[in-house]
Amino acid sequence: MPVRLRPPHGSRAAIGIVIAHAVLIQVITFALRPGLAYAVLDSSDVAALLGVLSAGFAIPALLLALPSGQFVDRLGERVAAILGSVLVVAAAVVALLSRGSFVMVLLATVLLGCGHLLSVVSEQTLVANQAQSGRMDATFGRYTLAASAGQVLGPLLLAIPGDNPATPPLTILFAVCVGLGLLLGLTSVLIQRTPSAGSPAPSGILSSAGSLLSTKGVPRALLASSIALSTVDITLLYWPALGQERGLEVAVISAMLFTRSVCTMASRGALGFVSKFAGRKALMGGSLFAAALALAAGALPLESVGLVVAAGLFGFCIGLCQPLTMSWLTELSPPGQRGMTLSLRLAGNRIGQSAIPSGVGALAAATGPAGVLVISGVALIGAGWAGLAIRNADAG
Repeated sequence: MPVRLRPPHGSRAAIGIVIAHAVLIQVITFALRPGLAYAVLDSSDVAALLGVLSAGFAIPALLLALPSGQFVDRLGERVAAILGSVLVVAAAVVALLSRGSFVMVLLATVLLGCGHLLSVVSEQTLVANQAQSGRMDATFGRYTLAASAGQVLGPLLLAIPGDNPATPPLTILFAVCVGLGLLLGLTSVLIQRTPSAGSPAPSGILSSAGSLLSTKGVPRALLASSIALSTVDITLLYWPALGQERGLEVAVISAMLFTRSVCTMASRGALGFVSKFAGRKALMGGSLFAAALALAAGALPLESVGLVVAAGLFGFCIGLCQPLTMSWLTELSPPGQRGMTLSLRLAGNRIGQSAIPSGVGALAAATGPAGVLVISGVALIGAGWAGLAIRNADAG
């Protein structure tokens, strides 16, 4: 086991600041991204361009994930967070000035993707470096709960009253995002850099990543995280498809998605207690196996109530995986390389989110939505096997 950093006396305050930072960046992202989509549709009415916007947000995160991790390790969390907030403010300003220009909207999306990436990597690295021994799971649970709360609150900004009930008032929305971005920058300035410790990382990005991938347990942690997150994306696509196939009311699918989100937040809030009670290893494997069964249950001829209950069970169980893999990778990572390790996890997640739904979706024509859910459940069993490599926390 690598030697862990001893958190400074102000670690509780530092965690509080990063939780506020996490809420802000997610609120901005989940308000600005749909706002930019509306801007494209209002000006061109070409829905195909939304795929270009999606790529503009995701590709920079994939290409820059590892360099951003090394950047955080070398220059510290505060510098990365400040740079991320500058990019986010720039994205909101460009959106405000875009006036329907697709090129400007795309530029705003790319800036937002880069700013979001730097913000998230700096947050996760700070949590990893500041979390107290024995409270790693609970601290990452609080952090991911804050991020989930921001993702719920962000879309509410689209409901700002405007002249057209079919479109949010984009000028006001983008101006609000500029203000929130400035608040994000102020919060970034308050972030304290964790003193560097441990042996320096290899100078090259690829050599550093290769060294981490050769560490026992890291590949399995990355696999579990990637599969778990991709199945959440699958529910966004194939629960509606399942409802359409079976003639379910839209309200049922909406209730499934809402219940899943709320239960995910609940599980992350309770993670510290549950981890101490059940043990990290049993919790990681058991939650993924239970999530697999709950997801595959959608293929059964259940009534609406049964589908909503299964969605809630899936949300609760799958919500435990991401914070657990963060704490798992933190303990596997040498001090001084935690930014690189967590950015490697982000890159793996992005690859999984791109490859797994596409691969499973290729079978949809033959199996239908129900078959996709079963296949995804089988993939989660593989994630559960990977998760059994996790060790219990040192202090419960």
